[in-house]
Amino acid sequence: MPSALATIKSNSIILIDRNVMTEIVSRFEGGVKKGREPDFLDLFEDSPIRVNPLLCALEGNSRRIPDSDEARAQIDEAVSKLRRALPKAEIVVGAKSLEGVLGLIEDARASFGRKNAMLLELAPALCAPTSSKRVAACIASVIDAADRFDVPRKSLLVFAIASSIAVPNGRSPAFTLLNLRPGYSREDAYNALSDLRSLEILIHSFALFPRETVQLCTADRDLERFPL
Repeated sequence: MPSALATIKSNSIILIDRNVMTEIVSRFEGGVKKGREPDFLDLFEDSPIRVNPLLCALEGNSRRIPDSDEARAQIDEAVSKLRRALPKAEIVVGAKSLEGVLGLIEDARASFGRKNAMLLELAPALCAPTSSKRVAACIASVIDAADRFDVPRKSLLVFAIASSIAVPNGRSPAFTLLNLRPGYSREDAYNALSDLRSLEILIHSFALFPRETVQLCTADRDLERFPL
């Protein structure tokens, strides 16, 4: 999600996900671009941007909920890589960052488990095309599943599943965002839920920090296009 505001507004905070972290590390060294094709990340070159890498720690690198040691290692790794790549950037990580990440992980653990189970149950049917005559019935079954798994009907997950059904031939960005495919796994569901959580954190940030310009920076086109 490119935005020039990230580099020109002093109160901007950029939330980066793991794919953008990879892009930043491969593109910059000491704040200088390393000869790659032009990209929106060039806006960050030698710029005093404010970057928050905690989404990387929340997601982890093992396609499952990280424990405290893994979360700490992810924070340390992200900070180290960002400081090497963008030395003028302000890394928005403080003494209580790990505590905050672990709190978010624990708060969401039970919810993640229920949503993961719901996705695993529904995925086989979602992979197949849905005829226009069956859209309403299929969405009703999703609502029923949400109630059974105690997942809020107004959650982004329910919205994403409904979008993947309502837009024909898998053309909804939600279809790819949810990683829907034959042989759907718990790890596929975890990756999808991590992406949706990044949007939830962005939305909550708007409400909790109205005077800050909080932005999500991702290289995931389907996450970018997912309608809110």
